[in-house]
Amino acid sequence: MANTIRVTGCDNQLILIAYQWGASYEVGTIQSGDKAVDVTINISNNPYQGQIKLNGLWTPLSGSYEVGLPAGQYHLAIIGLDWGGPQHFNVEVNGTRLAYPYRNAGEGTVWTPAPILLTVQ
Repeated sequence: MANTIRVTGCDNQLILIAYQWGASYEVGTIQSGDKAVDVTINISNNPYQGQIKLNGLWTPLSGSYEVGLPAGQYHLAIIGLDWGGPQHFNVEVNGTRLAYPYRNAGEGTVWTPAPILLTVQ
């Protein structure tokens, strides 16, 4: 069973990390600004071969990507960073929508929703 992360808003950077007791895996880093984002990341039971890195600073981002993780229980940490100006994030994990609407909260880490439980089997 695959776990699905869909990102439809990213201003400016999202970092996704899956972690469990004794290990963590970088799932992806997505950079964007005022460009359109429609990215799907499928997490499946496969050997980990590294994270995805997407740079949408100059062009819109779209597509579907796969990240393999060993079978087990994980928590998914989502970290939203802003480099200045307004920011927003729109993420859906296995059908659950997490959103950070447009606002001007300043630079730095501006969004870290509660970790989400993932089961990779």
